[in-house]
Amino acid sequence: MKQCYIIILNYRTWEDTLACIRSVFTSGYTAFKVIVVDNCSGNESLRRIREGLEHEPVGKAGSLAGPASTDLKDPLSFAGTAIAFLPDLTLLQNDRNSGFAAGNNIAIRALLGENALIWLLNPDMIVEQNTLHEMIGCLGQDQKTVVGSVHRRFEEPGTVLYYGGGRVNDWSGSARVITNVREIDSLEYISGGSLLTETAVFRSVGLLPEEYFLYWEETDWCHQARQKGYSMQVCLQATCYDKGGTSIGRGFLADYFYTRNGLLFLRKYKKQYLPTAFLLVFFRAGKKLLLGQTGRAKGIMTAAKDFLTGKRYENK
Repeated sequence: MKQCYIIILNYRTWEDTLACIRSVFTSGYTAFKVIVVDNCSGNESLRRIREGLEHEPVGKAGSLAGPASTDLKDPLSFAGTAIAFLPDLTLLQNDRNSGFAAGNNIAIRALLGENALIWLLNPDMIVEQNTLHEMIGCLGQDQKTVVGSVHRRFEEPGTVLYYGGGRVNDWSGSARVITNVREIDSLEYISGGSLLTETAVFRSVGLLPEEYFLYWEETDWCHQARQKGYSMQVCLQATCYDKGGTSIGRGFLADYFYTRNGLLFLRKYKKQYLPTAFLLVFFRAGKKLLLGQTGRAKGIMTAAKDFLTGKRYENK
């Protein structure tokens, strides 16, 4: 079995992360290690996760027995750790909230020298016993593939939220997830909520782009991967149950980052679509105002202004 490193980024959602870890440790594919990176939650997430696992008999072969955990105060020191001797569960404390890409990159960067697999997994996911096995099976021996899973609604397991990821609408600077299985051949990116590939792909494409902070990172990275000849594939036999949680909710910040980052993506790769996409930003903001969603409208307009002025997310 090829070693798989499962990276889970936690930010103020330790209960979900704990449940996610429990589900992962029931996996039939046992050659894996879990790395949890806490993005400076400020709520003692790692201590709570460790304590939660100490009191519950879950894990490989049905027993946690721990997996042993390591709490590294300086996440950068992780790069100097002998990877082969990592415990089954490693807990890393980031000293700042550096965003989705930068948080995951702490672990990815340290794993680049390994001949292994990396599975990015959102903390609000619950996976089936065969999910990892099926995804690795879809990857096969082909090191030119990025694999996603079927995302189902946690509260309604019969409801498919989307298949693997989605497509970019160049005209509007927005993204649309694939909800019809017949459209999976048109997939352009795999969701970072469940993304599996070889370390060799990260060595070739590079780390996740950190300029976005939140949203669009995997879209950008997958775009680069496709440019290098890597394919996007959905493993229809692999399921993740998505609780739909988000640490920032559905309001100003969500609309801000989604809007600004869509424009950043277009400027980076498809400048010819920027004028139309920018005009449609005002249309979306007006629609939110008509619906009485003033906070979301403000998020969209602030994103447009900051995109033009080059203001960074730290100011939010």
